[in-house]
Amino acid sequence: MDGALHRKWIRRSMSEDRTEKATPKRREEARKRGQVARSQEVNTGMSLLGAFVLLGVFGAATYQSLSNLMVRTFTGAGEQRTMTPNAAWGLGVDLITQCIRLVTPFAAGAVVLGITASVIQVKPMLSTESMKPKFSVLNPGKGLKRLVSIRSLVNLVKDLLKLTIVGAVTWMVLRSSFDDLVHMTGAEPRTSVAMVGGLVLKLGLFVGGAYMLLAVADVIYQRWQHEKDLRMTKDEVKREMKEGDLSPEVKGQMKRRQREMAMARMMSAVPDADVVITNPTHFAVALRYARDLPAPQVVAKGADRQAFRIRTAANEHGIQIVEDPPLARSLYAAAEVGEFIPAEAFAAVAEILAMVYRAGHRAPAETAAVAR
Repeated sequence: MDGALHRKWIRRSMSEDRTEKATPKRREEARKRGQVARSQEVNTGMSLLGAFVLLGVFGAATYQSLSNLMVRTFTGAGEQRTMTPNAAWGLGVDLITQCIRLVTPFAAGAVVLGITASVIQVKPMLSTESMKPKFSVLNPGKGLKRLVSIRSLVNLVKDLLKLTIVGAVTWMVLRSSFDDLVHMTGAEPRTSVAMVGGLVLKLGLFVGGAYMLLAVADVIYQRWQHEKDLRMTKDEVKREMKEGDLSPEVKGQMKRRQREMAMARMMSAVPDADVVITNPTHFAVALRYARDLPAPQVVAKGADRQAFRIRTAANEHGIQIVEDPPLARSLYAAAEVGEFIPAEAFAAVAEILAMVYRAGHRAPAETAAVAR
């Protein structure tokens, strides 16, 4: 079993053994990363329901103000014998200002309700981790896995359920108001507008209420999924308990030492590489290939300063450096050190390796070099 498959098997086995509840430290770390149990349906449902409640409270006054505004605007435009650019500009500015004034209560209410919905679910906290760029989203393989995951299936079922509920509620409300709609034929415009406004308000309140019921169910599911995602293995719990007994200084030294050792191991593998693919300055990925390997393998990779060190080591040991920014970025995002390149990069990497072998008048090694 090759190294990449072995690591995947280990990760799968560990995920199956995650039976322990998350510790407070694990929960806090997840929270700092922005990983919290939050339902977007609550925000949408509260905003929708709140908008129609505001419409019920301010709807009549807004309608009257809008009617007065239209009458005043068209009357003012008609009284102008010669419509100059300044007069037209003044009418336009006044119209926009009044429209903003009428819309402000609804917009402010939606913002307040959206913030309130988030605060109710999650304690406010500014997390910069979620703002950092994640190159893994550029990996088509991982994107395909997300599309066919259980989470995506649940989201699809949830979207279909929303459409079904909204459609059913809309049909029931319209059906119950069918007689009123029939009697509206031939009615005065003011009466028709009042009836349609009342029907829209009724429909919005019923749909918003139904949506909130769905949001409650989604909150329960999101919290269950969050707890499942945070589960730990028994080894992780034991290791965290041991680390908790150490001072922060000792922990920092251990982490720094681990990073240094990992970097030293990675740099020692650069001389065994066949080629280093660069961005040319921001990323560097060192690859090696042998006939007994199923695909080219990433032996080192780095960004910025680490990329400079990899290029320097490659120059010192006569390793070919090839500039290919798109390929360097995709390899850096898609494969970790020790893993094989993704299938979508086979053609591009094969072309580069063939060029390197021709330039060096050599062929791929028969067996993979032993890790240092």
